Amino acid sequence: MKNRKEIKDFWEQGPPMGFIGENLGYEEKRRFRYSLQDYMHPIFEFEKFSGKKVLEIGCGGGIDSAEFARNGAFVTSTDFTKIGVQTTKELLKEAHLPSNVIQADATNLHFEGNTFDLVYSFGVLHHIPDIEKALSEIKRVLKPEGQIMIMVYNRDSLLYGYSIVYLRGIKEKLLEKLTMDELLARYSERKEDNPYTKVYTKAEAQNLFSRYFKSCSVQVRYNVIDLPEQRKVKVGLPDEYELGWHLIIKGKKG
Repeated sequence: MKNRKEIKDFWEQGPPMGFIGENLGYEEKRRFRYSLQDYMHPIFEFEKFSGKKVLEIGCGGGIDSAEFARNGAFVTSTDFTKIGVQTTKELLKEAHLPSNVIQADATNLHFEGNTFDLVYSFGVLHHIPDIEKALSEIKRVLKPEGQIMIMVYNRDSLLYGYSIVYLRGIKEKLLEKLTMDELLARYSERKEDNPYTKVYTKAEAQNLFSRYFKSCSVQVRYNVIDLPEQRKVKVGLPDEYELGWHLIIKGKKG
């Protein structure tokens, strides 16, 4: 199992959607994110959290924290890394939005219990080896009947089966020298050699999250593949085939 320092060192190189060194403004970053991942507004309904206390775990580039804030939520943004905290602070300042950004570990949240109406985490928990400890902390800091909205990667996806297993593992013959877990970790992100990534089937995600939260639902979205020369190429498939890369889990604290 990869250790905490290896994982932290990898993510300190730059957060997803951080656009480090690309000289893009907030509105350009926002347009890019929500045009690429165009299911997010209908699924997450940011506007419904106006006046609510929202905790984001793994704020990365800060774009989703900004989206909650611009819709009237009271947002606390956390990230494991210094670069994520810095990038989010800068983005919120540029967007003229309130900023409460803290460096924090999802497995040891320094907040009182029963504090937040919503805990939101997009593409983060599948990079935490001790995910159950993080889920326990999320449950603790939620208010009774507080909500979760979480994204983790889908094992039964085109991207996993074609882009990672077939293109990398079989066609490039990398499975001759790497385990499947090593192959997944290496190619799950834009920057190669991420130390740890886990993928879940829809049933696995349902079972895992239902141990901590009630009324859990899992939706599959984001029909894309990675090609050798281009990442996140959209594939025109109906969502009901459930071949998308993203599993969206919603639930409540009992």
